[in-house]
Amino acid sequence: MHSFFIDKINLDTFEIKNDDFHHIKNVIKLKENEQIFCIFENEKYLCNISKITEDTCVAKIIDKVSSNNKQYEVNLILGIIREQKWDYVLQKATELGVDKIIPVEFKRNVVKIESKKEDSKINRWISICQSAAKQSKRTSIPKIMNVVKDLNELDKYKSDLNLVCWEEEKNNFIKKEIKKEFSSINIVIGPEGGISSEEISKLNSIGYNNVSLGDNIMRAETVPLFVLSCINYEKEG
Repeated sequence: MHSFFIDKINLDTFEIKNDDFHHIKNVIKLKENEQIFCIFENEKYLCNISKITEDTCVAKIIDKVSSNNKQYEVNLILGIIREQKWDYVLQKATELGVDKIIPVEFKRNVVKIESKKEDSKINRWISICQSAAKQSKRTSIPKIMNVVKDLNELDKYKSDLNLVCWEEEKNNFIKKEIKKEFSSINIVIGPEGGISSEEISKLNSIGYNNVSLGDNIMRAETVPLFVLSCINYEKEG
């Protein structure tokens, strides 16, 4: 069943317009009396399409659907990588339950975001996450923060558990860390070129602890999905 994120409720109905309306009417071609899910303020509602006009779809609430929302927040602090791979990470990380994505320009970043293009880039990234959230039947869309260009800014994003994945770490394995109790966790992951030792020192100085992911060196686009899978396995299993 199709899901749509809604930003306004009118008694017991939702009104769907613009891109979502176009998708309903012209792409998936839903009809009146068919059922959909509407998600409003992180709550999911089973709805019946009561009316479709030239520019709007009205959906009447049938019932509120209970959902098992996880009891912790996962934030990915990611070195920006090449567009196609970055888009893939956004999509799959959304499917795997990430709550917040903080894009970072590290020293070794291949990709740099021009300030004048940042807003349009972030809007595009939000759209990718929104589509993935609909597809995976999530009740929330991951937040994407402004691009961080000074690592000192990461101090304001601190969580209960703050980790940085680093290939030079040989003793502290991520398995040990994610077994700890936490209500929020930050994971820092570098770009294609990795994180420099100077940047690691900076991250350590503001409270981020190094973790190893094992002996195999993974691609930048693989690491976020591996880490999210590990956390899901440990906390949801």
